[in-house]
Amino acid sequence: MATIRFYVRSKVNKLASVYICFQDGTDIKIRLLTPYRLYPSYWNEKTQRLKPNILFTEEISQDQAKDIQDKFSQLKDAILRESFKLTAPPSAEWLKSAIDNFYYKEAPSTETLNQYIKRFVDEATSGKRLANSGNTKKRYSYGSLRVLRGFMLSFNTFQGIENEGIKPRKGAKVYPKRPYKPLNWNDVTIDIYNDFVEFFYGRGCGANYIGKHIKTFKTIMRSAREEALHSNMEIERKAFKTLTEEIEHIYLTEVELQKLYELDLNDNKHYKEVRDIFLAGCYTAQRYSDYSKLNKSNIKDIDGTNYVELIQKKTGEKCIIPIRPELDVILQRYDYNLPKSIEQKVNKAIKKIGAKAEITEMVHVEKNKGGMIKKTNVKKCELISTHCARRTGITLMYLAEIPIIDIMKISGHRTPKEFLKYVRISKEETAVKLSSHPFFQAKLKVV
Repeated sequence: MATIRFYVRSKVNKLASVYICFQDGTDIKIRLLTPYRLYPSYWNEKTQRLKPNILFTEEISQDQAKDIQDKFSQLKDAILRESFKLTAPPSAEWLKSAIDNFYYKEAPSTETLNQYIKRFVDEATSGKRLANSGNTKKRYSYGSLRVLRGFMLSFNTFQGIENEGIKPRKGAKVYPKRPYKPLNWNDVTIDIYNDFVEFFYGRGCGANYIGKHIKTFKTIMRSAREEALHSNMEIERKAFKTLTEEIEHIYLTEVELQKLYELDLNDNKHYKEVRDIFLAGCYTAQRYSDYSKLNKSNIKDIDGTNYVELIQKKTGEKCIIPIRPELDVILQRYDYNLPKSIEQKVNKAIKKIGAKAEITEMVHVEKNKGGMIKKTNVKKCELISTHCARRTGITLMYLAEIPIIDIMKISGHRTPKEFLKYVRISKEETAVKLSSHPFFQAKLKVV
């Protein structure tokens, strides 16, 4: 009887191609490449399953790994069914045909790439298309929908397609319109990728902005391939990578946080509410979508002590957070119902509030603009934003030597790798912190 096994061959522990081996007896052994990629250390070739307790990353999430394993099982069954119909010895051509029949059961659709992108966004917006969330699915969040729509508009601009009803922002630089050249499934190549990157670099966009669009595009292309709309594998090439760069993220120190807390803003109700919303984020280490909506329903009594309990909107993680005295004062001020505000308005006002609180230390910033590194010095208050609150809370808990595993329970992070991206401690601060460690205080004995 024929046997089918999957294996990864690589000495380097990074995403590598997965191969399938079809063996029938001792004479026939056929190996072919599959569309999937895994870390070699994740796959147990003996059991033909993912190893338990593996570390999931942005490159391969828990949902993606489970989906790959399910597809392996389904593909194996499909090939075995085809092998029972054979009237001649199996060949590489037969195996490739069986694999193609599994992935692309129907004839290619007449739906174009741009039609599918619009349908994808429309279905995500209406709730017909759901996003993966752990082991379940849920509706796309407001932030995720913004990313999808932003990609669609930018991709249209790249193709020279007019975005109806969209007017340029006041004062925004006007660029020459691209020649009208809509792309379809088979037009997506590494050359188009390079053109896409060059186009947005030419508009002064940074690597993270471009990378966000590439990540979304790859998600949509993979989804369409799963729906048998195309068989283009170009996005799986190593060169078709999602761009990222490390950028200057700040956090506020305990001293700066106290300055904000003690700042007298009684003459400006809007500033006072914005400051309190922002501080709620610092004291809970949550995302804006979660900390800006704190209300009485989030207050939980455990053995006579109040805690903030919430389900994170983005991940669905349940978090229970001890309430600092400062946070309790703020919540009492609004009868435990934080005032409502819009993130853009908070981002605009908190910078001015930071200046009032004299958080004006100069910070050296390096930004990738259009592929060029630009170095500037800016006041720290100009870098304060809603997400800075979450980063501040996590970093201050880390500096207070709260165990990482406990902070992750509060912040909702699932992996140390993702968590550590939020710990923004400079090398100088690390050196000062370590200077009091017993290792650096030990005195050498004279022999």
